[in-house]
Amino acid sequence: MTDVGDQVDRITRRRARIATVMGVLFISTQGFRVANDQMTETARRPVEYVQFFASTFWLLMLLVFILFGGGLWRSKSIRAMLHDEGTEENRRRAMASGFWAMMTGAAVCYALTFYEPVQTREAVHVIITIGVGVTLLRFGVLERRALKD
Repeated sequence: MTDVGDQVDRITRRRARIATVMGVLFISTQGFRVANDQMTETARRPVEYVQFFASTFWLLMLLVFILFGGGLWRSKSIRAMLHDEGTEENRRRAMASGFWAMMTGAAVCYALTFYEPVQTREAVHVIITIGVGVTLLRFGVLERRALKD
């Protein structure tokens, strides 16, 4: 039983670190993509389609990580231990933070339209980046805080 407990503890610690790092990387790399999209608005090249599909794939994988916390391919007993009440509460709180961050991002994009035009694709990209990034960061922080207690 201690082997399973130790394995769950290692997975939980790794999950907290990975969520934080992935949140920072996602937000920072997507910021570069927005700047790149603005420069090449008129002419689309094949490499931009590859970037789009790669970003979409990464986004989907991050969403799967948020929903399942890295335990999707584990045994049923390990999954049950990974998704205890504390983790589920942390996930719920992180998703709520991501939702409010998205709403704030949407309000900022809307306010910007009064001063300069904001294209729909840019606004959606910013809103999704903020939502997923904040959710990952918040989940990582909450999990690390729970591990310290």
